[in-house]
Amino acid sequence: FNEDLRGVMRRVGIDGEKICFIFDEANVLGSGFLEAMNALLASGEVPGLFDGDDYTSLMSACRDSAARDGVIIDSEEELWRRFTGIVQRNLHVVFTMNPSGGEWKNRSTTSPALFNRCVVDWFGSWSPKAMAEVGKEFTIRLDMGDAESVGGSW
Repeated sequence: FNEDLRGVMRRVGIDGEKICFIFDEANVLGSGFLEAMNALLASGEVPGLFDGDDYTSLMSACRDSAARDGVIIDSEEELWRRFTGIVQRNLHVVFTMNPSGGEWKNRSTTSPALFNRCVVDWFGSWSPKAMAEVGKEFTIRLDMGDAESVGGSW
């Protein structure tokens, strides 16, 4: 997984590719996987992912990328900030999970970026009352004529 993630981050942060990374809770390999995703969403980096030769190679590629874009960067720290900023802008993560599962509460507290750095879409069964309320909110300002006389009511 780490090798794949390094590859995706290089494609996004150096080549400027826009990527949507989609995974389901069934693909979660363990708590380390969620920690990596949480860190990536929160800061654009995964601590320890690029070490040693990987980091040296990344910084060289970042320097080349910045030069290609006409950006003058003085330090590795600036290169790293540029890289993580591009990653945050161009890498989009879609994580699907079942909120009725037993891990929902645990994941929401231990991985806050999965919730506060993402758009949460709720899918599933809705009660008739909930669907009527949503419909009402979206149509309340529309002129529907005399809805009561044609059988409609809220």
